[in-house]
Amino acid sequence: MTDRNETKGTYGKQALVKDVASRVSGLSQQQFAAVIDATLKTIQEQVAGRQNATLTGFGTFRRSTRAERQGINIRTREAITIPAANVARFTPGSEFKAAVSDRGSNR
Repeated sequence: MTDRNETKGTYGKQALVKDVASRVSGLSQQQFAAVIDATLKTIQEQVAGRQNATLTGFGTFRRSTRAERQGINIRTREAITIPAANVARFTPGSEFKAAVSDRGSNR
């Protein structure tokens, strides 16, 4: 029995470009790489500008503010203040959830 949290490695941008290029004809891998780079950059810019980026079925990228909070320095055991920060959040869409769950797998 395998651990459900076990991963099989990292799926990087080069693998994504190669897989997309193999599914769609008409563009070279370099052209697909440029399209993927432009897509990701556009999503980053929208989220940084406080716009949600929703890809129907896949999910929504959004910017969220994490409030200032208290923490403890683990070396000194002193109380510290962790400053507020803007963070990126991702909420998976229904198709993404189904594909990842046992309901949508082909195992």
